[in-house]
Amino acid sequence: MHAGTGNRIDPDRDADDELGTCGCTRRSLLAGALALTLAPLQVAAQNEPSARNARPRPGDRLVFSDGERAGQPVSVADLAIGVAPRFAYPADAATQTVRDGSRLNQVLLVRLEDKDISDQTRPHSAEGVVAYSAICTHYGCPVTLMHENKRAVICNCHGSTFDAGNNGEITVGPATRRLAILPIKSVDGALIVAAPFIGRLGPPQE
Repeated sequence: MHAGTGNRIDPDRDADDELGTCGCTRRSLLAGALALTLAPLQVAAQNEPSARNARPRPGDRLVFSDGERAGQPVSVADLAIGVAPRFAYPADAATQTVRDGSRLNQVLLVRLEDKDISDQTRPHSAEGVVAYSAICTHYGCPVTLMHENKRAVICNCHGSTFDAGNNGEITVGPATRRLAILPIKSVDGALIVAAPFIGRLGPPQE
């Protein structure tokens, strides 16, 4: 019998597997410390909405949401006065990520006669173009039609009508809340988000 053999360290054992006074290996201690360090970052990442789901942000460029030009930038010249609404999504200016992860991000664009834009709405418009949430506040259908007065837009599902020239206010129900307006600006003809949506999006929550 050899003295001290009970405490002898196996030279073939990885040093990281040596037991400490707590009975833990150095490897497990390091792994635990790393997990504690990364945990707040992982929680933050889970709580941070993805770029596709994030609401429109100032500086985002509006791009067509459908049709042959889906994903391409929308300019003032693409919109004629009095025609049916065109639809767009905001896209991050730096990464070009289209924020199409939520249907509530879809934007309705119409171009109006200057005389049909109210003083309240004018600061949020760009060269006669106004932008609103495309989702009706009654039941969540898309607002797709232009009224014959060339100023109001109509939800095809139940006929709710909104005054695009006056802050999206309701002119005909059954909707009970106006459309949220998206302030925009024109930069060299391109339509750019100037501020977040003003107003609540979509139908009332049950």
